[in-house]
Amino acid sequence: MTFDQIQYFIAIAECNTYFDAAEELNISQSALSKQIIKLEKELGVTLLDRSRRKASLTPAGETFYQDALSLRRQYEIMTGHMKKYKIPMGNKNELRIGTLPILTQYGLTAHFRQFTKSHPDISLILDEVEENDLKKGLLSGQYDLIICREQMVADQSSIASVCLTEDELVAVLPAGHPLDVPVSLSTFADESFILMNRYTSVYQICQELFANVSVHPQILRTGRVESIISAVAIGEGVSLLPYSNFKLFHHEHVKTLPLTPPVKLPVVIAGTKKRMNSSICQEFIRCMTAYTNCPDL
Repeated sequence: MTFDQIQYFIAIAECNTYFDAAEELNISQSALSKQIIKLEKELGVTLLDRSRRKASLTPAGETFYQDALSLRRQYEIMTGHMKKYKIPMGNKNELRIGTLPILTQYGLTAHFRQFTKSHPDISLILDEVEENDLKKGLLSGQYDLIICREQMVADQSSIASVCLTEDELVAVLPAGHPLDVPVSLSTFADESFILMNRYTSVYQICQELFANVSVHPQILRTGRVESIISAVAIGEGVSLLPYSNFKLFHHEHVKTLPLTPPVKLPVVIAGTKKRMNSSICQEFIRCMTAYTNCPDL
């Protein structure tokens, strides 16, 4: 198994067709198909259901996709860490980016690769960290820019931000829950909640939303997204999560409902106002916002 084969499989899973995946990877469809067949033979499983027009994942493919995403994230973190030890090859500009572990769910990994290819003179160092370290890293100068949820930096007058993409908070319920239309938070006054970890901006947003509608929910516990979805699936409680998580974690025993009024969760590129004005940061921001075409908020 090669890392290229893993990248090829991820591209098919995310593009849904061999044609689009081959276009993104800049290889032929036949070469792509051969590599996936080799991968399936080595694993001894069928990863893709070829009986349909679109390339849909089999149950084995779903599991392999999640593991492949984790492996790719670790690979990117590892190579990012190694960049600072490289022997300089000429005068390269260096751009240090701190980010929440959300690149895959927003399709940003491909945009980073696109930027690197189009700007070979810029050395991009990427570091995935949790929220409690991200803002500190920016303010201390460890990072030139960070990618985070807008709410995380909204109270910092020294930090400026630009919209990169947008998400939405949704209610996450067991599949058999009687509610099946957009709901207001007051509907959940008697529900037990499992929320994201307390240090996250999503947890803080949930607390503010509850306070705004005078709801005092029972919070059973907090945790990571994958464990929350599993707990909701077995009826342990309900949750509020960014909708983009369901691009990564598919579970037939849960359903999502939009909130009314909607709760938007912008994802931004943020930096100190002084650093944001540098030419290298401005070029990165220009390219990334052009790739994502984020709507005005």
